[in-house]
Amino acid sequence: MKFELDCVPCLLNRVRYEIELSDVDDKAGFRAMSNAIDILEDEFGIEKPGHLISSEVHRTVYDSLGGGDIYRDKKDLSNDIAEKVICGLDGVLEGDLDKLVLASIVANSFDFGVMGHEAEFGVEERFKKEINEGELAVDDIDEIMEMVDSSDKIAYLLDNCGEALFDSLLIDELNDRSNCDIVLVVRGAPIFNDMTLDDVKEIGLDKKVSEVVELGERAVGINFRYLSEEAIDTLRDVDLIISKGMANYESLTEVEDNYDIAYLFKVKCEPVSRSIGYPVGSNIAKLSHKKQEK
Repeated sequence: MKFELDCVPCLLNRVRYEIELSDVDDKAGFRAMSNAIDILEDEFGIEKPGHLISSEVHRTVYDSLGGGDIYRDKKDLSNDIAEKVICGLDGVLEGDLDKLVLASIVANSFDFGVMGHEAEFGVEERFKKEINEGELAVDDIDEIMEMVDSSDKIAYLLDNCGEALFDSLLIDELNDRSNCDIVLVVRGAPIFNDMTLDDVKEIGLDKKVSEVVELGERAVGINFRYLSEEAIDTLRDVDLIISKGMANYESLTEVEDNYDIAYLFKVKCEPVSRSIGYPVGSNIAKLSHKKQEK
């Protein structure tokens, strides 16, 4: 997916948000923002994939702010909220594949710093309502499950903390319904609220899959410039990629002709809305087939 003019204020707003989370003094904050603007000026261009630009900007910001896990407190908050929501659902999701997929997509709302998207206030009640009453704008669940059933190995690309607790429930169901190996794919370094290997181990999700693979260096989405060889091999060798979240969607659309991909995410901004063809707030479960070689 290509970078749009609407992406500029959102990108810089997220930089500002990360500076706030880092609790640095004004001088350090201005330096981080100045570095981000310099990189944006260097990388900015029409028809350039957005994840390539945002990766360079956020890599610079993280370096400027010390390179730590800036969203650590938000990750813990996300997990706490997700646990409360799951407990409050009182078994509603158990054994119901459609509800589990919807819940994992609704939980993609655990995304902090996206301009126009509020992830914190009233989230518990909103989640319960949408999981109970919501629906999919794109519903390819049956086709996705046919792919899962015929696969020997699938890659499950995690996105946010909190959301991953719902992914864990969905993975339980996939394990019950199929014999395929599931490879969990996670960030190799902290970025945003995204899951890392440490975050996976914290919630015990590593024990539910055959393998956990780290993507490589810090980057937004699936950025082949920074992928580890292991991650490249994994994406090439699996029969299906289950891709969670907008950033993974934005980046994989650039290479989706080469892979069978099941996109599971909530539309949270206008550029993605225009790309997918559904309004902001839509829940998407879309299967994209790779092009057959002639």
